Amino acid sequence: MLYILFWGLGLASAFDHHDCTRRHSVDHVMCQYMRKFGREYDDAEFEHRMRNVMQKVDHGRHSTETVHYGMNAISDRVFVENAFLQRASPYTAETFSRNRLQTFKLPDTLDLRDKMQPVKDQGDCGSCYTFAGVSVLEYHAGVSISEQKIMDCSSSTNGPSYGCDGGWPENVYEYAKQWPVVLEKDMPYTQKNAACNQTCAGSVAKVLRYGTLTREKDEKAETRIPYMLNAHGPVSVAIDVGTTDLLMSYEDGIFPASACGQDVDHAVTIVGYTPDYWIVRNSWSADWGDEGYFYLERDVNACGVAEYLGYVSKVQ
Repeated sequence: MLYILFWGLGLASAFDHHDCTRRHSVDHVMCQYMRKFGREYDDAEFEHRMRNVMQKVDHGRHSTETVHYGMNAISDRVFVENAFLQRASPYTAETFSRNRLQTFKLPDTLDLRDKMQPVKDQGDCGSCYTFAGVSVLEYHAGVSISEQKIMDCSSSTNGPSYGCDGGWPENVYEYAKQWPVVLEKDMPYTQKNAACNQTCAGSVAKVLRYGTLTREKDEKAETRIPYMLNAHGPVSVAIDVGTTDLLMSYEDGIFPASACGQDVDHAVTIVGYTPDYWIVRNSWSADWGDEGYFYLERDVNACGVAEYLGYVSKVQ
């Protein structure tokens, strides 16, 4: 079970960077942050936002020649994980066959970003699994799909997903196999749990077949990713963020295995590769990383990227 939760951005209020400067100084890190990113908080919210930003101040010292960290649009948020939600999915999917594509000739590089919908922001809701799964569906459908409908209608108190409290991308694929999925504009994302609304008709992407692979079943699972990408499109994966939080401060470069652990707690989507790294789509807005994407060190199971792989092989 994957779970990521961010404090939501506050609505505009009287407390802006000018108020921050009067309380602290023009050179204060928080005041500079508020000015740069146009942040405004109410007085009570300001304190915990400042704590979040100050906790990330030292991330920049971890920068190297190959990866850079710094303040960004999500530095005032906090990452929270609930390990007790990490449960296996109850669904049975097809298992990726390494023999099926053994004669497939792989290109040296692949980049599917131009075939993806714009990067979105999960905000203050632990719905990363929905965004990772929906990204895969959007690639096949060619339209922007509603995360809110799938999140609400695939969740329950007993699983398999828990709305803003986590789930697996596999929940998304199974839902889209059994129920209609709708356009984003017909049911916009609210960053909150809501009752399931099945009144929208006309599914824009029906999954006929999807598959999974875990490193537990295949220790060479990471080497299968290029085959999955070329044969089936984007691959949903699970990575570790909570061990160091450094990914939150990512700016550019190749995010290394040394900057994270392997206790997976966040779902993202691989959309391409080079010989050195995976091209990964996140759900922390297009103002984070490289327009919402980052580059992850390849072939070393960086951040546990090979622990869980999911893909959709046939869509109607």
